[in-house]
Amino acid sequence: MLEIILEILVVAVVVGLQIRTFLQTRAAARRLGQLYPSKESLRVEHRIVLPDGRDLPEYAADAPPESFASNLIKAENASPEFQEILLDTNDYLRHNKGAAADFGILKDISERQSQVLDNSVQANVATPLYLGLLGTFLGVILGLVGIARNGVSDENALTPFLTGVLIAMTGSFVGLLLTLLGNGVLRQAREQLDRLQNQYYTFLQARLLPVLHADMASSLTNLKSVLDAFNQQFVGQVELFNPLMEKVTQNIRVQSDFLERLDTIGYDKMAAANILVFEKVRESAEMFSAFTGYQQRLNEMLQNGYHSAEAVNSILDRLRGFEKGINDLGQYIGGNNNSVQLMLDFFQKHQLELRNLKDRAEQHIDQAGVGLADVMNKRLAYNERQAQLAYEKWQQYFEQLNADNVFEKLLKQLEPFQNLNVQQADLSRDVTATQRELLRKVEIDSQIQAKLLLELSNLNTVLVKATSKNSFQRFMDKLFGGVKPQ
Repeated sequence: MLEIILEILVVAVVVGLQIRTFLQTRAAARRLGQLYPSKESLRVEHRIVLPDGRDLPEYAADAPPESFASNLIKAENASPEFQEILLDTNDYLRHNKGAAADFGILKDISERQSQVLDNSVQANVATPLYLGLLGTFLGVILGLVGIARNGVSDENALTPFLTGVLIAMTGSFVGLLLTLLGNGVLRQAREQLDRLQNQYYTFLQARLLPVLHADMASSLTNLKSVLDAFNQQFVGQVELFNPLMEKVTQNIRVQSDFLERLDTIGYDKMAAANILVFEKVRESAEMFSAFTGYQQRLNEMLQNGYHSAEAVNSILDRLRGFEKGINDLGQYIGGNNNSVQLMLDFFQKHQLELRNLKDRAEQHIDQAGVGLADVMNKRLAYNERQAQLAYEKWQQYFEQLNADNVFEKLLKQLEPFQNLNVQQADLSRDVTATQRELLRKVEIDSQIQAKLLLELSNLNTVLVKATSKNSFQRFMDKLFGGVKPQ
């Protein structure tokens, strides 16, 4: 009886371990099946990537200068394993910026992660069977120990042994059953994994690779345009060197002819000829120096003669002018002699009248001068009074201005405008930050709306499945006549 109780305890422990292992296997298989998200939750975003690997929205205004734009993959409600796949894939896309993306590398990154999880599930599928066999062997061992302890003299001695073996076989049966169920769960998980994995690969080929190839094509187009512009400019610069090269070639040809003739003449004769030439040049330099001194003295003499000639010419010009003036004076006196005589006769006849006219004019001028002096004195006094009054008013006005501190008040009123540029810059920065925050909130709202739409779609799917009848309910409706839709 003790052996049977021990076998029951052993089998209970083994069955508990089998069930625990099966539940772990089923959870791992479920994770394997849900490794890849649905195709609708995947998207390609054009982001600004920072040197440390973080990414910002494309419209971010505070991105550092060393950041660059890149196409990254984003997913909603992704599993932790798929998040690692996205991290490795986006890391590859960041470091492969400007080059053609290899689909084989992207596929290998994805398959390595799924292969690790698949191997983990596969390793635990047969564990319940092994635990059942272990329980069976333990039951048999305990039964044999009981037979060895009690002996086989009695006919009923084998009954406890067979009962223990039967109990132990229960563990093997449960292990085999759970192993079969685990294989079924693993098969379904692999089917779901293959389906979602194919959708993910289709997404890469249909949505990501064309964008990357387009970026590479645009980069190659820009490189081609730059190379074309460089070639045109380089050809133009080379063409500018053609005349210079011709001159250089001609100069080299002249130097070659000179060297050939020099070689023909001989260096000794050339040196002797150069010595003679230098002697002649030295003699010529001395003679030329003497000639230069003579030329300078001759130039000074010519300069002095030129100044003397100018002085003589000026004297002659003065004499000619004096002669002309004398001649003109005689002609003027001769021509106006009659007029002068007539004027003398006229003044002699009217001398008394002119004297009376002079006296009256002097008297009138004296009277007018006295009246004008009175008027001017009165006007001067009036102007002095007005100037004094104006001076007093201006003095009062300036004193009032000094008392009111008008200029200080104006300066205080203008003080807020001194920092107008700084305030405008702060306002522009605040407006930019506000716009960026609004765009971020719009993006967050769009993501939330996308999540809501996805949740509503999932809810509709769950409701359809919940309201649909299973095969047993349809069989019962056919058998007993269920409610038919109107």
